[in-house]
Amino acid sequence: MLPVLLLRCWLLLGCVAAAAVAQHGDRAGEPVRSDVVRRHGITWHFDGPYVVGAFANGDPWVVGPVRIVAIEPKCSETAGRVVHGSMVDPDPSTQLQGYDSALYGDREQQRYRADWNVALGVSRAMPLVLPPDRSLVSVQSRPDPGEAPLLQTAAVLTVVALPPPPDAFRPPYVRGDKRVRHRIVDLDLAALRQLAPLPMVPPIDGTARAFERLWLDHVPGSEVCWLHPRDNMPMAARDLAALVGSAGLQLNLDLPAAQKSDLLVRFVQLGIDLHACLRGGCRWPADGPHGAGRKFPILFAGRLLGDAAMLAIGREFAVAPWDPESGRGGAWFAEDGQTFVVTETAPGVWNGGHGGYRGEHAGLAEWGRAHAERPDLDRAVWLADPDRLTATANGWVGQALAARILKLQDAWAHPPFFAYVDRYLQVPHAEPWQRAWVGWHAAMWDAYRANH
Repeated sequence: MLPVLLLRCWLLLGCVAAAAVAQHGDRAGEPVRSDVVRRHGITWHFDGPYVVGAFANGDPWVVGPVRIVAIEPKCSETAGRVVHGSMVDPDPSTQLQGYDSALYGDREQQRYRADWNVALGVSRAMPLVLPPDRSLVSVQSRPDPGEAPLLQTAAVLTVVALPPPPDAFRPPYVRGDKRVRHRIVDLDLAALRQLAPLPMVPPIDGTARAFERLWLDHVPGSEVCWLHPRDNMPMAARDLAALVGSAGLQLNLDLPAAQKSDLLVRFVQLGIDLHACLRGGCRWPADGPHGAGRKFPILFAGRLLGDAAMLAIGREFAVAPWDPESGRGGAWFAEDGQTFVVTETAPGVWNGGHGGYRGEHAGLAEWGRAHAERPDLDRAVWLADPDRLTATANGWVGQALAARILKLQDAWAHPPFFAYVDRYLQVPHAEPWQRAWVGWHAAMWDAYRANH
């Protein structure tokens, strides 16, 4: 019980310290009045002093309604391209956006909505007025429209009606419920295991830094990778999933409470954000190397917060039969959409006749690059699709093991995922990185899988 109490104390002290930093040095962690707020390369200027503070993860809030008279870097149009935009409560059900008119490499700007970019033209004469219960997401664009990703950084400012508790998690940055629903005091820290660290496991503070900034991830489909700010998060899903796995494993190690506090708060906040994106209509379906790493953070946060809605996503957002005419069905999460068990779908027909499967494959846990929507792309031959080895399951190892450690298999509600990762780790691989993109994940698997 003592380690849990120590970790909670460190978490509470940490969120007060984060609040103090955002509040221009207020050592007590109390809200202060200011006419400016800065976060990760973004600056918001107000028309006068407002009560400001920070949530547990350090993201700022301001008591509104608030009048914003400038946002830096300034949104502008150059050579026909609008850069450094801002959006209020982004809609996670669409690829339309107001951040940058060249996003997705969109030369025709068909998915850019000028009326959704609230930053263009903001000034003292034309302030942006935001009532409480709004989230303002502002970005800094990179100069070359041919770069990928196109955004450099992003940050979120939340407008509240009243100052939240100092240990409050930030409400999701996308549209929807903006109530402060979760606090550090709600965390069930006893859920975390205390596994002995292996010598090759890196310091946890490096993983914590990878989750410090806003993970901007609210666009459905593989194009979401263009949305990922370079300073904030990986562009590739393999790297993103591997980071998620690192967080899940390191938070279950026997480490001093103070070392875990930053990563724990930031990782739970990510789960809160992804859950809101999902329920708002976002999906990260299977498409070769794209889409992985979004399900585990939601389930992790749900387990630590005791949130039934988060823990229900496995069943509520399960893989459904794909209807190509309506475009409905398929998978919400890539890991689920790519893993399946070979079954006889008609007398003498296996996997709907796709992939070259036969009777000897019955019950085999398998992978297809877009199985839920495109089973015609399945291949029984192990090396037929290079993404099988280079950009998918080798990034899943950490999160699969962490989910087992936390006994989240039932909540995940897709057994083929766990069965396929088991199979993948047992197959001989030509290179260590093919088995696990992060080497110490494989070492943790070999040490702890048998007991979980």
